[in-house]
Amino acid sequence: MKILSNNLIYIFLTVLLLCSNVDAIKIGEEKPSLIDTVIITNENWADCISSVDYAYGINGIILQTEGNKLNPDVENMVRAINPKRIIIVGGPLAVSRDVENELKKYGKVVRIWGYTRVETSEKILKLLETNNTKVLVNGYDFDEVVAVLKEKKYSPAYSEIKILDPKNVIRVYYDNTVKIYDSQKRLMGEYRRDEVKEVPKKVIVLIKPNISTKYCNNKDIAEFGYKMINITDYYAGIPIDENSPTSLLLSRYLNVPVVVGDGTKPILYLDSNNPVNNSITIAVDILVLKKTKELYKKNYDLDQSLNEAKTQLWSKNIPVEKYNVPYVYLKNYVEQ
Repeated sequence: MKILSNNLIYIFLTVLLLCSNVDAIKIGEEKPSLIDTVIITNENWADCISSVDYAYGINGIILQTEGNKLNPDVENMVRAINPKRIIIVGGPLAVSRDVENELKKYGKVVRIWGYTRVETSEKILKLLETNNTKVLVNGYDFDEVVAVLKEKKYSPAYSEIKILDPKNVIRVYYDNTVKIYDSQKRLMGEYRRDEVKEVPKKVIVLIKPNISTKYCNNKDIAEFGYKMINITDYYAGIPIDENSPTSLLLSRYLNVPVVVGDGTKPILYLDSNNPVNNSITIAVDILVLKKTKELYKKNYDLDQSLNEAKTQLWSKNIPVEKYNVPYVYLKNYVEQ
């Protein structure tokens, strides 16, 4: 009787396993990742945009979350993706330790950061395996940074610029440094000699990264001897604003430009008021694109590949209803 009972249990478990999801894995095997690397930033555009080329270079995605808590929808995405590693870009003030600890439940977590966005950008740039020309920009000016990233051959290097009225500040020059005081003789800061430039009617302080370059995209930075680059304006492409910085990553995958402002023709639409939701939508777009291309290489039927890709990702709790890439751009992507 006991042997019969054990046999029934074995048969029941076998049937249950056979009827489970076709992607079920054997006991002891590691659950496969939909994508190896997920980058996490806060909802501000600065760290997100500085991570775009790095994310693209490692075939990853970027998800934004509130800085002090892990957004539940982002958490669901990370859980579903099951990445091999999670990279937080930004310091503990940008993405809190609580968020980091929550993410540790879903993969190996590393953090890339500096005390300022200039330092964080520098560390990301030094990880890039690219021949792109580094271009100094005001890292606090969204339009200026995006203008550089429109051109795939350029990578922005964040700098901080302070414009001071020479009538209101006192400059004391030493051999290698400059101390600047306000009109009340209070110390405002001490800088290297090459970080301070006096031009008619203003004193420019340039806090720049330790990056070798000859180029910039800012007239005040150009006063330090850097050459201004030429920027191309595009009429049609993926729309981007401060609430949708991950659009840049999608533009890299699709090989189409981003467009800023009125008078342009967007090829898709986003909820421009919520950067976290927008990052999820863009992540879904990239996951569907990748999975469709993988399947297309096997059957060369685009419609079937797209439907199957959505079905497979839906079964893993990816919100594929957010997918919004026009068909023609999907076609170009899978065939490139």
